[in-house]
Amino acid sequence: MKLEFDRTDRRILALLSKNARITNKELADAVDLSPSSVHERTKRLFNSGVIAGAHLDIDLGHLGFSMKAFLFIQLSEHEKSNLDSFLQDVLKFPEVRSAWMISGRYDAIVELVTQNTKHLHRVVVEKFSSRKEVHRIETSIVFDGAEQRDLSALLQLNS
Repeated sequence: MKLEFDRTDRRILALLSKNARITNKELADAVDLSPSSVHERTKRLFNSGVIAGAHLDIDLGHLGFSMKAFLFIQLSEHEKSNLDSFLQDVLKFPEVRSAWMISGRYDAIVELVTQNTKHLHRVVVEKFSSRKEVHRIETSIVFDGAEQRDLSALLQLNS
């Protein structure tokens, strides 16, 4: 069943994408509805799975994890069918922030954070290179980056 989303739903999503801590009253004022109506709409967006959750951004650099890297991983041919379980397994490592199945030369990309190059080397060797299903790893250290969380413009594309 495909849910229908009107302009108000999209506005609520855009506002929440900018600030997940916005109060229900502030949301109601911004979309010109009563707080109870906005609460019901937000509840429907959560229950339908459109809003999958909210999270807190923590600057891990302040906690000593200032190095970010991406591992481009190629699995052995006979292990490619286990890619889903591989992704779930590597998410158990505390340094791993996310993992994706991809197309192309590599089978997966894993994002991780470490304290320094020595820690990075240890994680790559002990937790990835030593796995029998891993055929090849290419490591790229992230120097800088940016993220887009404001979905306002994207939500207007499909309205």
